[in-house]
Amino acid sequence: MLVSDLEGCPALLHTIGQMHPAEIFEHRDIADADLKSADLVLVDLADASDSDLAGVRDAIAGAPTVLSIGLVRAGNRRDKVQADALGLGRIWSRTRPVKDALREIDLQFGSYAQPDLPASTPQQTARSVQAMSAALGECATAVVSETLLPLAQVARAVDDTLDAFRLDGMDAWISAVQMHHSHTYCHSMLVTGYALAFADVLGLSESERALLGAAALLHDVGKVYIPLSILDKPAKLTEEEFEIIRQHPIRSREILEAQPHVSQAVIDIAVHHHEYLDGSGYPDGLKGDEISRAVRMLTICDIYAALIEKRAYKPAYSPRQAYGVLVDLGKKIDQPLLKSFRSVAFEVDKAASVKRKASAFG
Repeated sequence: MLVSDLEGCPALLHTIGQMHPAEIFEHRDIADADLKSADLVLVDLADASDSDLAGVRDAIAGAPTVLSIGLVRAGNRRDKVQADALGLGRIWSRTRPVKDALREIDLQFGSYAQPDLPASTPQQTARSVQAMSAALGECATAVVSETLLPLAQVARAVDDTLDAFRLDGMDAWISAVQMHHSHTYCHSMLVTGYALAFADVLGLSESERALLGAAALLHDVGKVYIPLSILDKPAKLTEEEFEIIRQHPIRSREILEAQPHVSQAVIDIAVHHHEYLDGSGYPDGLKGDEISRAVRMLTICDIYAALIEKRAYKPAYSPRQAYGVLVDLGKKIDQPLLKSFRSVAFEVDKAASVKRKASAFG
């Protein structure tokens, strides 16, 4: 829960709102907020009127068990006095380094990036999912703090996932990934898993498979700039929200082109995986041979993963249903490549079917 003047909202609050599911309220609207359901309340004290702060004080007093922190201007005595008067447990500088703030929130409440896996999860699968989740979390932190992406960590997570496939099977891995509380993390990991399996079917070399896996994990990096309240929204997006989502490939290009060690192949995939062969995709309206083979592969994996994911506003498609949707896209996607992807989709469907039959007779 973030409380601030929206026009003067500090960058720190905006960033926290991107990295954690949060709502931003004006000081005067705090009475409409359900503070008791919040884990953390951050109150920006700059430029708030006495009458607005009186409402904040009453709201905080009504939720005494919720951690509340005030954001103050350096050297501003009024802000600190107001923080004491409001009963705020702690204060942070409005210009506190983003990485420090995010690290403290993770220490206090646990890492948002990490899923809660059951003890029955196979060891290598759990290691893979945790490593991939951590890599995604560190990538997001690197973007908002304008530091280098942890590419070595991404590569290790891809290696862990290949080991998990060999030891535990892809079905066990997919089941574990789908336990993640964040749709955003779940989707990025599923796309990566399907891309790695697809690369294996196509007989890609080890280096090609590693590059494709890293690119898949980073393919939605531009979504870091979209609030999680939109990305993980439990209902269908509005037209305005969907238009915000459509900007993420452009943001991915900005992020990755500013990184000195990211290959052009990774940038190509991140920017163009929503392009269609008939030119109807976005953001650049590419068509035909303008779209690389790796991008065509990721487009298939991306659409397939989105279809099989369960959301509050839509049921999950079965693997066969999802594959059928891809077939129906016709010339928008690479149909010969899709035929090669069939074994990936139906292998997962076969494994799930065997599991259902075992449960029925167990």
